[in-house]
Amino acid sequence: METEFPLTEDIRLNRDSGISNVLLRTADEGNRHQLTKWLTEQETYAVVETDIPTGEFDCCILDWTTLLDNEDAIRTRKQGDRIPLPFVLLVPEQRADEIVKALQTDTRNLDSLVDELLRIPVSGLELEQRLESVLRARHQAVVIQEEHEQLHAIRDNHRGHAVIITDTDGTIEYVNRGFEQQSGYSAEEVLGKTPNVLNSGQHDDPFFADLWETITSREKWRGEVINRRKDGDRYVVDQVIVPLTGTAGRIEQYVAVNHEITELRELADSLTDQREQLELLNRVLRHDIRNDMHVILAWAEALDSHIDSDGEEMLDRVLTSGQHVVELTDIAKTIVEAIFEEEDISLEPIDVGRLLETVIETRKETFDQATIRMADRPPAVTVEANEMLSALFRNLINNAVQHNDSDEPRVTISSQVDDDSVRIRVADNGPGISDDQRDRIFDSNEKGLESQGTGMGLYLVTNLVDMYDGSVWIEDNEPHGAVFVVELPTSDSSSGDANE
Repeated sequence: METEFPLTEDIRLNRDSGISNVLLRTADEGNRHQLTKWLTEQETYAVVETDIPTGEFDCCILDWTTLLDNEDAIRTRKQGDRIPLPFVLLVPEQRADEIVKALQTDTRNLDSLVDELLRIPVSGLELEQRLESVLRARHQAVVIQEEHEQLHAIRDNHRGHAVIITDTDGTIEYVNRGFEQQSGYSAEEVLGKTPNVLNSGQHDDPFFADLWETITSREKWRGEVINRRKDGDRYVVDQVIVPLTGTAGRIEQYVAVNHEITELRELADSLTDQREQLELLNRVLRHDIRNDMHVILAWAEALDSHIDSDGEEMLDRVLTSGQHVVELTDIAKTIVEAIFEEEDISLEPIDVGRLLETVIETRKETFDQATIRMADRPPAVTVEANEMLSALFRNLINNAVQHNDSDEPRVTISSQVDDDSVRIRVADNGPGISDDQRDRIFDSNEKGLESQGTGMGLYLVTNLVDMYDGSVWIEDNEPHGAVFVVELPTSDSSSGDANE
């Protein structure tokens, strides 16, 4: 079992910077001095002070004396470390044959403790080459170990995913239980075959050519693949394929992990169809219904001079209903745009005061029988919104007038600015809204032309308020009526005094 040792900050920083940590254990002070001088002059090495039994380092240089003195510690490290540390033995030229023979014949198997022999005196070039050799081997061992750990993690932890391991020719060597459940094939039915058993015929040759070109270049490939189960049904997976390399840097295996997304893909396709239908509805609303209603209203207005007093009331009803239909097409059109906008919301600071002034003026023109006014100075603040913010307040005012049973509908808009929000109140003198209605008025079940005073406009209001990270609620208006309160967070660029 491997023993883990905590890294010191210096060693951690060195490794993060690509610097190898070298431990010197030489009995000869002259050799130690020369090696220290050479190593400290190089940018890729650092001399560390630690011990062999528990220290953290990347390579150890020692001589015959320190090898014998630390034999047990080195053997323990060799046996316990997951990735063995390289030990380089300095061998004086005049004793080289003697030491090599001792290594090979010693009953304690000393030869297994040494990874590289280095004859001294040695040139800087040869020392660098030998160190690079053992360190490169260690690095490759680290990479291989990490890949094998990832492989084990994939096999152990991806029980809900299909895991396939193949050789370099694509022959299946391993599949997990998730693969059997996903594909309907047992492991025995696919081992020795290729993943082509899952081919649904939905992908062309260039698709698979790109896949193979990617993974044979030692790169990860990811994409959606339509496979075929054993029973013939097709299913969609999000597939990741990773190449595993060996000590020589050559690819030895491929690991594929398949996460089934069939239901998710079906949902996405369904949403795409719905979007297309909404776009069609939007076009119909904009061009057909709206244009025809304008023609009807124009002809109805032209009848004004051709009817008697008995028909004036009926004509007024026709004009009012026609204008209401136009308003409804505006609301429905904005709802569709709001739904599409949610996919990629782009908000910017909008001056609330100026926007309210504009909306109020247009509502006055539409509802000349009603009194619509701003009770105080428009708030001098901005909120993060988009061009649909005007539809929010326009529909609140529309609701206040259209569902008002008073002989003289009155709508009063006021504002209150706090430290990080602004509240806009739209108060009316209508019949008010009971407590039980307030709990349902923004509920999806209440959305419709026949709902009790809500209409599509309030559905749009709630969606827009959510889009702007705000809130909306209803209060009583004294002595009678209702107040719709919209609270929106203000932008950092907002300024101005609070209004009450």
